[in-house]
This record gives sequence, structure tokens and C-alpha cells, in this order.
Amino acid sequence: MDNKEQQIFDYYYRKFADRKFDEKDLLSFLLFVKDDAQDNKVIKELGDFIVHRENCTGHVKSFFDECKQIINNLGKGKKQKIENMFSFKEIRNGFNTLFTEQGLEKLPPEVINDFILCIISLLQNVKLLSESGKKEVGHLSFAASSKELFLMGNMKVLHKGRFIPVTFPVLSVRNMYEKIKPQDGSDTPYLFDHATIEVINNDGEMIITFPEL
Repeated sequence: MDNKEQQIFDYYYRKFADRKFDEKDLLSFLLFVKDDAQDNKVIKELGDFIVHRENCTGHVKSFFDECKQIINNLGKGKKQKIENMFSFKEIRNGFNTLFTEQGLEKLPPEVINDFILCIISLLQNVKLLSESGKKEVGHLSFAASSKELFLMGNMKVLHKGRFIPVTFPVLSVRNMYEKIKPQDGSDTPYLFDHATIEVINNDGEMIITFPEL
């Protein structure tokens, strides 16, 4: 990294440390570090996914291929839990490795939480395609409960001659941003399929542009 690149990197780091960034800042940063982060699995995979969207490869493609198999097996009476694509710890370690390699301090959990929120927002509306890449078999949505925020996968499974909708978590993070009234005793997430959410910043405060619940 030359001196100018280091100056730009430090600029983004300060914005992150001060929590004065939004989803577009994180997108710009991931684009900026993309070529230098090829050995950082989390940063590379998430960066590629955000940029290329449905044309996913590597770990992301393997994750969704496995999800499709698990969901197809539901129609055959087989149940298997789908875990998040990356855990909070994996994402935290990926970003903080990037920063410490440049001689900077690790960022606190609250900022990592902000990163995941922005990533969830950036990945909403992505189409999930069939193996041939020609047919849409599902999509990703922003979802929110009183305790957590989610990137949800939405697909259908054929069961006894009927297609049943299935939702599953792709990424999740603690909701420390918006007070949301639980919609039932299980705190089932609200699914935002017909509204595009945006994460903006107002003087250091992350704001999610929810439609009225």
C-alpha cells in the first residue's frame, strides 16, 4: 500500500472509529480494499458478494448451494438447521485483521455491529439463482425483530404437490438501533419484501429507514 492508499485507508478507519459512516461508506471501503484483501476470506467473500450479487462464487456459492439442498430435503421430511453464512466473530476477526495489518487498533464490537447492519442492507434484494444461473429460485430480504436484524433468504419447497415458502437466516446482528414491537410471542421477524431499506447516519447515530410497522 503506497502513501496515498494509506491516507485513504486511514480516512475510512477514522470514519468507522467515530461511527460517522453509512452503508455507502462501507461499500466504498470494501471496493477500495478488495484487491488487497484476497487472503482475508471474510472481506473477500463479502466484498465480492456485494459487488457481483447473484453471480456469487466461492464460500458464498457453497453456502447457498447447501441451503438449497437443506430446503429441498424439507420436502422429503428431513430437517437440518441453517447457520449464518458468517458469524459475528468471523466478521469481527476479518475486519480487525485488516486494520491491525495496517498498524491500527481493533475496532470495538459496536462498530462491527454497524458493519454487519450495513452489509445486511447492501445485500437485500439479491436474487438466488438455479444451478444453471438462468432461473430465479429465491431472493434475499431485510428482516427485523425486537432483538435482532437479519438478512433472510426466501425460497420455496415442493411438499405434497404444493410449493411452501421457506425463510432462513443468512446473516444476523443484534438490534441496538430501532425499537420494534414484537409481532408475536416468538418475536418472529418482520420481513421487508416490498420496501427497500437504507442505513443512513445522523451525527454518529445509525438510522434504519424502516417503513411504518
